[in-house]
Amino acid sequence: MMQDSPAQAGQSPFLTMGDIARKGPLLRPSDPGESLFDLFHRNAELMLVAVVDADDVPVGLVERQAFFLKVSGKFGHSLFNRRPVSLLMDTAPVMIDARVLASDFTARTLMGQADDLLRGYIVTENGRYCGTGSVLDLMNASHSHAIASATRLEQAAEDLRRANKRILRDKLFIDTIVENIPSALVVRSVRHEHLVLVNRAAEDMMGCRRDLLIEKDTAQVFGADEIGHLLVSRPAAGQQGVREQVLCNQHGDPRAIATRHVMIADERGGARWELCVADDVTEQRNAQHQVERLAHYDPLTGLANRALFSSRLDTVCTVGQDATLLCIDLDYFKTVNDVYGHAAGDALLRLVAERLRACSRPEDLVARLGGDEFAIIWPIVPAQAELTGRAREIVETVSRPYIIDGHHIVIGASVGSALYPQDADNAETLLQYADIALYRAKSQGRNGFQFFDAALRDEIQTRARLGNELRTAIASSGLTLHFQPLYSMPTNRISACEALVRWHHPTHGMVPPDQFVGLAEENGLIHDLGEWVLRAACQEAADWPEQVKIAVNVSPIQLRNPRFLSIVEGALSCSGLAPHRLEIEITENIFVQNSATNRHILQQLGRIGCSIVLDDFGTGYSSLGYLRSFQFQKIKIDRSFVQELPERSASGIIQAIISLAQSMDIPITAEGVETHDQWAHLNDLGCNQVQGFLLGRPQPSDVIRQSILSYA
Repeated sequence: MMQDSPAQAGQSPFLTMGDIARKGPLLRPSDPGESLFDLFHRNAELMLVAVVDADDVPVGLVERQAFFLKVSGKFGHSLFNRRPVSLLMDTAPVMIDARVLASDFTARTLMGQADDLLRGYIVTENGRYCGTGSVLDLMNASHSHAIASATRLEQAAEDLRRANKRILRDKLFIDTIVENIPSALVVRSVRHEHLVLVNRAAEDMMGCRRDLLIEKDTAQVFGADEIGHLLVSRPAAGQQGVREQVLCNQHGDPRAIATRHVMIADERGGARWELCVADDVTEQRNAQHQVERLAHYDPLTGLANRALFSSRLDTVCTVGQDATLLCIDLDYFKTVNDVYGHAAGDALLRLVAERLRACSRPEDLVARLGGDEFAIIWPIVPAQAELTGRAREIVETVSRPYIIDGHHIVIGASVGSALYPQDADNAETLLQYADIALYRAKSQGRNGFQFFDAALRDEIQTRARLGNELRTAIASSGLTLHFQPLYSMPTNRISACEALVRWHHPTHGMVPPDQFVGLAEENGLIHDLGEWVLRAACQEAADWPEQVKIAVNVSPIQLRNPRFLSIVEGALSCSGLAPHRLEIEITENIFVQNSATNRHILQQLGRIGCSIVLDDFGTGYSSLGYLRSFQFQKIKIDRSFVQELPERSASGIIQAIISLAQSMDIPITAEGVETHDQWAHLNDLGCNQVQGFLLGRPQPSDVIRQSILSYA
């Protein structure tokens, strides 16, 4: 029984994004990071996880390789398993409607969003989650669709044989059909060995009029490397199926031509005609090659991309081959983008890529992992001296000055390395250790290199243990607050207190905040820690005199929490503290990323009555720009300027800051006041408020109450 054709069966011959959408597990933004670890570890083939809200509307996407690379740079899975998925996902994934044709999506994305296509995409139907997909899904779907098209073509040939008598009775009908088919059709008479039909598409493809071919000997018309020769010649034995060849058109341009030869029988079953159907698939192949290249190479630098790098690293470790992995991060690259623009930044990345190639050997794999992050896989483990020499060569080569658009640009490079199998026994751990070594190189002053060693491994374990203990301390109220007073000038009356968290570890004693606050930021505990500090500070300050305010430092990471505004409102509501008595202290880092979002959150805090204070003013080169972009209620001069008083240069800088603040009607606080001379100079310069050891050190809550009663 003859099967229905796609048109007869009601199936669309065009592949839509909904057809190739891949259903997968879903997560909510509030789910813990450990949910991602579980999903990816249970299913090694799972590449993408969509994040949806309660109405199944997509809000983010997590890509397997990007997730593990991001996690690997933060000291391991154990530090992130409590971190909400909203902080680990791509918040701006590519989303496409299920009704869009797959070919249109691929072409449009290649033209405008080639990098985004590599991260995967989400398919939606009426705005709701329908499935996910990736470059590989597009390629597989395209391949399957091509096979289905070939099958339909064979079915069409069968239909043509069965309908031969009917078509002959309606010559006008078949002529119309054949002339308008976009595929080139050429029919040869098996009996007479000449062509009996050439349609318009075949004329165009061969570059020859049909009257020069029909019922004539065509053996000498075309050269062996021309498209026409393929279409008019009888195929060799065994070449009756679908074939694809690159041949020249009439202008000598190479074109990819897909052909299929089908024998058509007469009424008695004997071979009567030979049908050749041909399509120019050059554009499709070029697009496919471009997709394949995008899947493996960075379009900006031409280096291997993250996907190819991960695949190669997995292969090296799977087969047990010795390898050295180097992770490279450019120092001060962001400054180049900020000062000279992204076009200059892109030009710089291309030049860096060329220098890294020059430092590498043919067997090395040089990759750009994203942004200003690079990596190199050496398929050897050299001696220590050679390893040091090659790492130093990379640092020195990348650090040489660049000339871009007439600008003299100098950057640095930090390099971290790890060895397989000496340091790690799998690709994931190897990448994590190399990234940790890179972090150490940057923390030691940048523009240098660091090898992973036992000391770093011990540090990782210590920090992991400390992170778990900090989580316990937060949950069990194992933390306390100390308060450092701020004094109005010149009366030296307490006008506010800054809340400072303290952790008395049961084994290690008092752990300095600079050791555990940064750790909390790295492993996601900063949200719980920050909420505890806010609630405890507001509760304590509620009993203070009305004129004394409470200042709480807020990390840039805390503003990424969509609940942050409600956390502040909850702390105020539970304590009964008036909003105008709460000062939120931020640093310029808040404006480095997601500046529009962070500015919106700060504006909302201002609307409910909180004061926004810019801390450590003067340490960032864009400070004046931040003052113009947001109306602060107070700015604090960084202690580094105060410590240099009464030197003339420091005095001049502070005078300029105070004059600027006065012109904008913004009060000024000076931090780090430790001597009477410093206090006197600040008073003469017109400073509004001071803070420092001269007037008061951080004190427990019971002591600060007495101080407030005495000096407020």
